[in-house]
Amino acid sequence: MSADPHYDLIISGAGMVGASLALAVQQTGLRVAVFEKRPQAICALPDKYERASLVAAGSGRFLQTIGIDVATLGSAVERMRVWDAETTGSIHLDAEEAGESFLGHIVENRRLEQLLHAALAEQGVAVFFGQEISTAWADQEHMHISTSSTSRESSYGTTLLAIAEGRQSLLRKQLIQAPVFQEAYGQDAITATVWMEKPHRGIAYQRFLPTGPLAVLPFSPDSAGHPRASIVWSAKHALARRLMQMDDAAFLAAFHQAFGPQLGHFVRIGERNSYPLSGLHSSRYTGDRCVVLGDSAHGVHPLAGLGVNLGFRDVTALAQSIQEARARHEDWGDRPALHRYQRARRPDNLVNVMTCGALSHLFSNRSRGLARLRDLGMLGTGLLPPVKRFLIRQAMGL
Repeated sequence: MSADPHYDLIISGAGMVGASLALAVQQTGLRVAVFEKRPQAICALPDKYERASLVAAGSGRFLQTIGIDVATLGSAVERMRVWDAETTGSIHLDAEEAGESFLGHIVENRRLEQLLHAALAEQGVAVFFGQEISTAWADQEHMHISTSSTSRESSYGTTLLAIAEGRQSLLRKQLIQAPVFQEAYGQDAITATVWMEKPHRGIAYQRFLPTGPLAVLPFSPDSAGHPRASIVWSAKHALARRLMQMDDAAFLAAFHQAFGPQLGHFVRIGERNSYPLSGLHSSRYTGDRCVVLGDSAHGVHPLAGLGVNLGFRDVTALAQSIQEARARHEDWGDRPALHRYQRARRPDNLVNVMTCGALSHLFSNRSRGLARLRDLGMLGTGLLPPVKRFLIRQAMGL
């Protein structure tokens, strides 16, 4: 390989957001490279926790344009049932009320990531596994990067560097150098796959408890056809620690008591994982010949299932910004093109980060006044069809 090879776009991070950006931009004819610090062998392994995401219908349509069909990977969500444990308030969101077949699909993150990696290999996109961008610096025309691995150091040049390496991004801190809003929610999310007596029938459930929301999401059945669900139980730190210390039988009993009888008893659980919940938003998305997107730019509470969907919206906007710059014979790594991307995405992401944080505070308490407010809000949503249709389309990312 020649010294300092040049790419039109370099992406740091081969997760779902970074890999989908690589596919989207490569299809426009640009030369793309992706750097991923995890070794390829690690990325090829199954995830023992089977962590999953709700890929909204809008995100699914974007993925379809780059050759990825999420319907082959996961279970369709046709309806959502949301209710408050402290009041009688509830909301039912059905895709058919918006003239659609489904709200989205519950997809295992690792399987989607692996399908994206296979598509990148098939399209001949350069993916450098086991290599992390260690330093980067920009001049007027190029971004120059150096990478490090266990065996060597290499240098590359690019017109634009896209940073999609997660919340703890070192490149964001190094290159964007903007204030970052962060808020700890005082909760941990416990995730796992559970087996239950009754099939989910394509319904996603979310129950708001005073200690945090509990979601039961329709997951694909196991190889024997037994019904399964993916759970996300957000609980205050002390409770979450106690739950993680329980054996499987005690945890499932506690889970059934917290959730209710809708799916019968939960009869088995896979590996449990937990992580602290917080909100994050970068005050700026752009630097000299670089942008941040996905979790490197923003992080939300999982209660609304927005996480990766906001990242896919970032990808769509950035790919469009690059295309517009090329059509205008502009430099897609220069400030005008990058500012178009920031204007397109920052308001939407900021509103969602703040809204999810506010909803978490609104529902995670025992205040009678706030409980009454929640009850009235859910009642109003159910009685006003335009409001309900709006929420359905928001849930679908349309």
